[in-house]
Amino acid sequence: MPPLLTSLLLLIFLIHLVAFAVLGLRRRQLYYLALVVTFSLLSAAMAARLALPDTHLGDDVALDEALRMAAWAAAAVSIGWTLVRLRNRIARKRRTG
Repeated sequence: MPPLLTSLLLLIFLIHLVAFAVLGLRRRQLYYLALVVTFSLLSAAMAARLALPDTHLGDDVALDEALRMAAWAAAAVSIGWTLVRLRNRIARKRRTG
């Protein structure tokens, strides 16, 4: 991936990280933690790709690749949590409306 695209992705991920951190602090909801962790890992992956491109963990896994795999797991938690919240919101509207 070209460095310009990696830098752009880093900027986008950092913007999302800050936005969700602010929302989570303002709303005081634990739900935003999964989003913050996801975008933290994605930001770290892009930063590692830019600053430490030749860094590998055991079994020759690149650092940025390992961070992206961890971000997938965090994203799965976040998506699951979002679906549960959506289902609960729909159920509440049905009961009250």
